[in-house]
Amino acid sequence: MLDHILIVDESRLVREALAKILLSCGISKNAIACIESAEDAREYAQFSAISLLICADNLTSKSSLIFRDELAKASKIKQLPLMVLTHQIDEKNSAINLDKTHNVKCALTDSISLFPPFRKQYVIEALFALTQNTIFTAQAHQEDDNEALSKPASNTAPVLLEQKPTILVVDDESSNIDVAAGNLRDLYRVMAAKSGEHALKIVANIKYNIRLILLDIMMPKMDGYQVCKSLKDNEASANIPVIFLSAKALVEDIKYGFDLGAVDYITKPLNGDLLRARVATHIRLQQQKLDLSAQVATLKENAKLREDIEKITHHDLKAPLNNILFETYRLTDKKAARSINRAVNNVVNMVNNSLNVYKIEQGIYTLMPQATNLNLLIDDAINAISSISHDKKIHFALSGLDIEYAIMAEPLLCLSIFNNLIKNAVEASPVNHTITIELTHDNNDICFKLTNHGIIAKHLRSSLFNKYSSSNHSTGTGLGTYSAKLMTEVQHGQISFTIINEQQTQFIVKLPAA
Repeated sequence: MLDHILIVDESRLVREALAKILLSCGISKNAIACIESAEDAREYAQFSAISLLICADNLTSKSSLIFRDELAKASKIKQLPLMVLTHQIDEKNSAINLDKTHNVKCALTDSISLFPPFRKQYVIEALFALTQNTIFTAQAHQEDDNEALSKPASNTAPVLLEQKPTILVVDDESSNIDVAAGNLRDLYRVMAAKSGEHALKIVANIKYNIRLILLDIMMPKMDGYQVCKSLKDNEASANIPVIFLSAKALVEDIKYGFDLGAVDYITKPLNGDLLRARVATHIRLQQQKLDLSAQVATLKENAKLREDIEKITHHDLKAPLNNILFETYRLTDKKAARSINRAVNNVVNMVNNSLNVYKIEQGIYTLMPQATNLNLLIDDAINAISSISHDKKIHFALSGLDIEYAIMAEPLLCLSIFNNLIKNAVEASPVNHTITIELTHDNNDICFKLTNHGIIAKHLRSSLFNKYSSSNHSTGTGLGTYSAKLMTEVQHGQISFTIINEQQTQFIVKLPAA
């Protein structure tokens, strides 16, 4: 029975072409396994009884016969037919002689050597000579006899073993391994370990890239619970999903397995459909987790880059702006000097606050509040937009500012808040109207109220404090009210607005009193 044919060759094209030839002969896709290296073949042989071995003669420093015997011993079988793909031709076997005889069979060693060129006809003839299986009779195949192994395989070739997710089955009973491997081999690369110690060694070897572990509980020396704990205690293997396989179905046993970090629990005897479904689910979940981790890492890297750029911009802009501020003192037109001074200070504050908003968004801003004169901040904010308010003939009615109010906050953050709100109010107000600003005590807070004529469009009200929402899309960026909300809340304050009689808008900011 040719139910487990193992192809071992370093060349992917050779493996695929051989698999294609076997498929064309009627061999089941599930019966073909393709492996790249001798070491992986030895691992494979530990859990699968190989019925035919096809391998290159240059896999190891040992002879192909010794390699075959190693696999037979690991697979616990007495007889393993071997077809050797001979890549080197010695002087005794010249190309002329080989043109007549492309394979040399040795009945004593149950092996056959196939010499190049490796055409399909010669492969099939060699397989028939080796196995005497009628599936390899020449009459059964109608395809081009000149097809060589050097050509790529078609899409009908089986998925290569090394391209599949690797699953490790850990069980001290070979029959259990065979059942699990038989149900999964078609979709996954399956490796096996018959002890907990061996399983940990396989997992520790990063070249195997174990994606999921099916773990028996009842094993001698080191049971499944101990193996699972060791895996989860090791950072390198902590994220590998572990599914327990056991006849123990008591609730406390299952709960204990989950407490150790297992993702699932399947009771024996195994149901093939259930096993495949559970494994597929956890492989998919793990892949999604890996993808998400990669996205998070990229986002962190991008965030760090953005912060670095912000810092560079912050540093490079402040130097020339400070020079402008210094030069304004030399101007004879003091009114123009004050105007330039205010404009430059606003730009400096915008540069400062661009980095502050980012830090607040990321939750990495360090608040350093101090007793701050709220009256002076409002005066500065009104003066900053004096040119705009003058042009629109906007008047300010101040209430409560005859009393000095102190808040526990950061002056620059608060100046940005009031700058944004007052500037927005001036821009939204009709010409020749009054904006009212009122300060009051509200329990342990100081309450700032700003009322202006003009209302926020209804479709913007619910999202006004969202990022990139703006009531003035022609000139605004949609960051003013958003940043005001962030800066207020990071200082343990509150900000809100209300529409009065569909004629006026009132913003309310509450900040802790000093």
